[in-house]
Amino acid sequence: MVEVYYYVPSDEVATVVGCGLKLSKWFEKEVMIADELRKCLSALLNPKDDIIKYRSNSLKCVKLELLPNYCYIADSCLYQVGLNDPGIMQLYLNSIVPVESYIFGSYRVPECLITSTVIGDSISILDKRLDSPVLFDNSEELYINNIIGIYNEQHSDFNDAMLYNFYCKLTEIGRVDKIEDIIRKIAIFVDKRNGKAFTSRIPHMEKY
Repeated sequence: MVEVYYYVPSDEVATVVGCGLKLSKWFEKEVMIADELRKCLSALLNPKDDIIKYRSNSLKCVKLELLPNYCYIADSCLYQVGLNDPGIMQLYLNSIVPVESYIFGSYRVPECLITSTVIGDSISILDKRLDSPVLFDNSEELYINNIIGIYNEQHSDFNDAMLYNFYCKLTEIGRVDKIEDIIRKIAIFVDKRNGKAFTSRIPHMEKY
């Protein structure tokens, strides 16, 4: 079974748990999946993937336990940008995979596209304190840590590269001053607000 999370208005929770989520009423988007335009509910792999809804008093999170046959994972970030860019929307469509094929951490904010009505027996109210624990705090954190982990394995100076480019950006917007020792490959960044100095090795970006 697949466990995903969905937010409903608080005053409709009892009805949803008792009667289910009828696809024709609750669908949020129509998506081309396997050459067929399908109505879809958009659920989350982690209740904290939408932190605004997670903290809302007007919404309640329910847990859905579903057969994988009607579940697909897609990159919702691509969908949001794709609403104004047909090329990106095609990338979104290309990102859709059966739930069994999805590797956790592959998408920044994955969504679970549910293509069928969800019966009440498959829905329960999420208890944030007592429910089954999720394996990661949120999908964005997992996504970022995965990317950093991959580059750290490939490049021993990747952390320096991140730090250097971060402070170079602060230099561009006038927040810090930069002094570079090209011979020793060391950069010193001085925070203009408090005079504090930060050092970084200058990375060899051409090898990335």
